Amino acid sequence: MRIVTIPGKVTYIVGVYALLLVLNLFVFMRLVNPTIDVLIVAILNIAYVFVGVRLFRGATENREDPRAWWRATARPAAGFWIGAGLAVASGISLLGALASKADNSFVPAVSCVVYGAIAIFYLHSSYKLRMLDQAP
Repeated sequence: MRIVTIPGKVTYIVGVYALLLVLNLFVFMRLVNPTIDVLIVAILNIAYVFVGVRLFRGATENREDPRAWWRATARPAAGFWIGAGLAVASGISLLGALASKADNSFVPAVSCVVYGAIAIFYLHSSYKLRMLDQAP
């Protein structure tokens, strides 16, 4: 199954995000302590991005074969925009971690690392795609 339409991609992004939010609010937060909750949500967010990247396809992409492990988007521009947004979110989380008392800095620190890692993934993917476009 490949998601190729804009409505399909929006449905996946909004639907899975809403599912993770509901699971967090009504299940994880009630069953585990906040430290474990943050780690569970971080792992699920990474899985959410990973599955989306594997399912989404651009109009010109091969829909049968799996994407290369490093490829996150169909075209470089999309990955640069997504990566830049995630890098900003990582920076904001870093500021939040630095501005917090030590007792309260774990959540923004985890967010900083997760957003940063995903941002690097998207930016690396777009860089490689741009280099492939410029190859002779």
